Amino acid sequence: MATKVRETERKYEAPADYTLPDLSGTGPVHSCEGPRGADLDATYFDTVDLRLARAGITLRRRTGGDDAGWHAKLPVAPNVRDEIRFPLGRAKSTVPAALVSLVRSHTLGAPLTPVVRITTHRDEWELRDADGTTIALIADDAVTAHPVDGTAHSWRELEVEATDLDVLDAIGEVLGATPAKSTSKLAQALGDRAKPRKPAPLPTNPSAADVALSYLQAQTAAIRANDTGIRVDTDDSIHQFRIASRRLRSALRAFRPLLDADRVNALRAELKWIGGVASPARDAEVLAEELAAELRELPSEDVLGAVPATVDAELSRTQADARKALVSELDGERYLALLADLDAFLADPPWTKKARRPAVHQLRKPVVKAWRTLQASVAAVEGAADRDTALHQVRKDAKKARYAAEAVAPAFGPKLERWGKRVKKAQSVLGTRQDVTVARGELRGMGVRAHLSGENGFTYGVLYARQEARGRRAEESFGRVWKKVLGVKEPRWLR
Repeated sequence: MATKVRETERKYEAPADYTLPDLSGTGPVHSCEGPRGADLDATYFDTVDLRLARAGITLRRRTGGDDAGWHAKLPVAPNVRDEIRFPLGRAKSTVPAALVSLVRSHTLGAPLTPVVRITTHRDEWELRDADGTTIALIADDAVTAHPVDGTAHSWRELEVEATDLDVLDAIGEVLGATPAKSTSKLAQALGDRAKPRKPAPLPTNPSAADVALSYLQAQTAAIRANDTGIRVDTDDSIHQFRIASRRLRSALRAFRPLLDADRVNALRAELKWIGGVASPARDAEVLAEELAAELRELPSEDVLGAVPATVDAELSRTQADARKALVSELDGERYLALLADLDAFLADPPWTKKARRPAVHQLRKPVVKAWRTLQASVAAVEGAADRDTALHQVRKDAKKARYAAEAVAPAFGPKLERWGKRVKKAQSVLGTRQDVTVARGELRGMGVRAHLSGENGFTYGVLYARQEARGRRAEESFGRVWKKVLGVKEPRWLR
C-alpha cells in the first residue's frame, strides 16, 4: 500500500574536512541526538532521454534505512517535495505498475529502465525541540554514483529535512556549509543531462509567437503536474487540472490567428473533452465542501435525523466514482495521445506570418473580441426568457475574457492585469451562482429520496432555501462587481 510523505529539505555541499557544529540552541532546536549510521543502496529509473529527471522527478528502488522500498519524489515548491512510497516487493528491475501510471504523463508510455545506482553511507542526527518533539533530521552522506553509461564518482553532502521552512532557515544559518547546486542525488549523479528544461525568459520586446509559446508551455506543464496530483489525491489537484486545460484551450482560441487553424481546432476539441471528463469530479468536490459548510452553520434544532451522515455518504460516493472515472481516462490512450500531440505542437509550432509581428500589436485583437462578447452577454441578460442560462453564458464569456487577458498580459503590463482581475471577480461571483444551481438540484433529489424512504425532509428544505438566498446574493453582487469592471482604468485600446 502506498504512503505519501511531504519533505521540506535542503542539501548542502560538504568538503572532506567538514565537521558538523553543535546545533543545540539553534532557533527552536533544544537537543541533538546521533549519529545513527545506515548503508543505503538505490537504483534510479527513468526513460532513456531522462524525461523524469528533467521534470524534477526521481523514481527509485532503495534498500537500507527505515524507509526501504520504491519511492517517487515529486516537486511541490522550492525545497518541498512529496515522496510516494511503495513496498519493495520481489521485482528489482521492473517498476511497479502504480508508479508507472503515476509518471505516465511525463513518460508517455516510454519504458523505465535503470539509469544510475547510488550507494550512500549515512550518519543521521535527530534534532528535537524543548518538548522532545523531532523537528529536523540532518544526514551526513558519503555518496558514490554508478551511472549505467558513465564513470563512477563520489561526493559528500548534507541533507537537512525539517518540519517547516523556518526551522530549515535557522539550521542553515549556523551549518557552515554551502548550499548544493543540485536538488537531488540523481541530478548530481547525471549532471547537465538531467537539468530541468526551463522556459526561456521573454525578450524585452517579444513577438506574438514569444508570448504565445511561453503561455502554452506553462499551461501544458500545469496539466502534467496536476495529473500526478490527481493520482495521489493531492488537495485541489482536480480543480487546477481543469483550470489548466481550460486556460490552454482558451489560449489556443486567442492565439488561433498565429497558428495553423486545423491543428489548433483539433487540440481544442481534445482539451474540451478532457476538461469535461474532470468536471464531474470537481463539481462533486465543490458541492461536498459547500453542503458540509452549510450543515455546520445550521442551528442543531434545524438538523433533523441523520442528514449530515447521509449527505456525506452520498457525496463521498459521488466524489469517489467521479475521481475513479477521471483516473481511468488519464490512464487511457486518448489522453496519452493528447499529451503527445501537445508536445509535438510545442516542439515545432505551426506559426503563421502573423506570429512574427510584435506582441503589442498582434495580441490586442483577441482581448478586444472577448471583451465585446462579454459586454454583449451582459446586455442580453436583461429581458432574457431564461435568466439562469443567460447568466451562465455571462460567466463563460467572462472566463474567456479573463483567460485571454491573462495569456497576453506579459505584453501589456499592469493595466491589463488589473482589468483582468476585475473580470475574474465577476466570473467568480457568477460561479457561486452556478454552484447554487447545481446544489439546489442535488438537494431536491436528496429530499425526495428522504421522503420516499419515510425520513424527515425538513433539513433538506432548509438547505435548499439557504442556497436560494446565496444565489440571490451572488446575483446582486454581480451587479456591483460589473460596475467596477466598467470603472477600472483599462488600456485605451480596449475601450
